[in-house]
Amino acid sequence: MSRITANRVFEGVGIHSGECCRVSVGPSREKGIFFDLPGGLFPVESAETDGTSRGTRLTFPDGTEVMTVEHLLAAMAGLDIWNAVISATGPEIPAMDGSSRVFAESLSEVAGPAESALPIQVAREIAFGDPCSGGFIAVIPSEVFEVTCVISYEAKGIGRQVFDGTVTPDLFIKQIAPARTFVLASEIRGIRDRGLGRGGAADNVLVIDDATLPPPEFQRVPDEPVHHKVLDLIGDLAILGAPVRGRVVAYRSGHKMHLELVRRIRRSLLPA
Repeated sequence: MSRITANRVFEGVGIHSGECCRVSVGPSREKGIFFDLPGGLFPVESAETDGTSRGTRLTFPDGTEVMTVEHLLAAMAGLDIWNAVISATGPEIPAMDGSSRVFAESLSEVAGPAESALPIQVAREIAFGDPCSGGFIAVIPSEVFEVTCVISYEAKGIGRQVFDGTVTPDLFIKQIAPARTFVLASEIRGIRDRGLGRGGAADNVLVIDDATLPPPEFQRVPDEPVHHKVLDLIGDLAILGAPVRGRVVAYRSGHKMHLELVRRIRRSLLPA
């Protein structure tokens, strides 16, 4: 496990609000990931979650909302950082380049050893599906954190892609952190009509033509979309506030299903 030993500050546009946003990540005196908010210092796991707006929104006990937290939390979880204080100014976490790369590269420079945090050990299978989307997600016991993620789009620009592997800090930095938020060209108008994506631009979103696979030189990693789905999954699971030991299997999942899995894992840990 690691902790933050010095402050890191990130500034930029919010991908959905289009507003200037700022977030700092600094040392914590207590074990855990905390948000420093007007109403006090709150652990990440104390927040109510919402994943219905193409991102993850946290609402803390003082009523403060912070949008689009998943890329920053993914960077922290991917680097095994579980001791830090986050302070956000603006409605959401800045998009930076649309991935976790900027966060991960900067935080890795100030990550130091910490006392071991107790991981969440998955003791039994948890599985459920979404009949509307045809999606499915499950977690089963494992001694390490493993992910099998499958995405399947009718659009030929994405098609079917698979990620399968044990997630380590080294793999995260090389294969997952660089993967950008992606969108099909046909989805953009609908997203804008919902009041989202106001800060989306060529420098923070991978726009994919519905009918054509993007050339390899336009992708940071092979099958970049499915790697970004894994990034989102890691960030959403980090809301548990501790590393997970288990194998997650996700098919056509998204933030809403990830956060429901978080809720069900929490319930599984309560005394019978």
